[in-house]
Amino acid sequence: MINNLRRNSGQIVITAILAVLALITFVPILTLINLSFKDVYQFGANPMGITFPLVLENYSLAWKFMRDPLWHNVVIGLVSIAASLLMAALTAFVFARFEFPGRDFLFFAFLLILFVPSTVLLVPTFQLIIQFSLQNTLWALILPYSAHQSLIIFVLRSFFAELPAEMFDAAKVDGAGPLQQFWRIGVPLALPALSAMAIFQIWWIWNDYAWPTLVANSPAARTAVSAVIFFNDGMARPEPGAGMAAAVIAALPMVLLFLITIRTFVAGLTAGAVKE
Repeated sequence: MINNLRRNSGQIVITAILAVLALITFVPILTLINLSFKDVYQFGANPMGITFPLVLENYSLAWKFMRDPLWHNVVIGLVSIAASLLMAALTAFVFARFEFPGRDFLFFAFLLILFVPSTVLLVPTFQLIIQFSLQNTLWALILPYSAHQSLIIFVLRSFFAELPAEMFDAAKVDGAGPLQQFWRIGVPLALPALSAMAIFQIWWIWNDYAWPTLVANSPAARTAVSAVIFFNDGMARPEPGAGMAAAVIAALPMVLLFLITIRTFVAGLTAGAVKE
């Protein structure tokens, strides 16, 4: 009885601590939402409190500015993720299922890229973009994001290496070539891991700020996060509430994606994180 009381009291304390930490985490988000419903006068007079009436026009104004950048994010995300997953899956399949000279050396060379700070690669990558005259185009974002494959290769190689060799031997007997083995056996079985990597990539691409700001400052290629920063450009007067509404609009797709795919993401990481 005493042990049960101690156990229950301990769980209550832990739950209370986690609740307080969660509340602290959500304070900035709640503040952002609160500010997004204020006009410029409410913003100056009572920035932290709840004020009425709620200024819903902030969202219509923000949507007009954020509509194109959100579409840019969708195009960039779909194209770059499809390209990176396809190339990384093929590379991981070759590393996992085929023996060739220098295989381990090449694989660890790919892994070394994970230890290179991304800021170190900004200048040489920017020089390549300038050399090919791709600045202020969607290709300046799609191509570097598509090349971001080291983590995907690492996860998928572990997954492919654990697949039973008997399945591939049977496919060879039936006349299936390497590409058929990859497409008909490897890809269907690796869908959980591929889904997890796709979710990870879209989170990273959607929230990236440094690279889009460097190479895509024009409205024709501006992303959602960059658009939030440049929201007040060309306005006759500041609209801080509408700027907060733009930030909410930029964050909302990723919040919904998280709520919808969190189980898929965790299951995919568990499927791919197999010890060899």
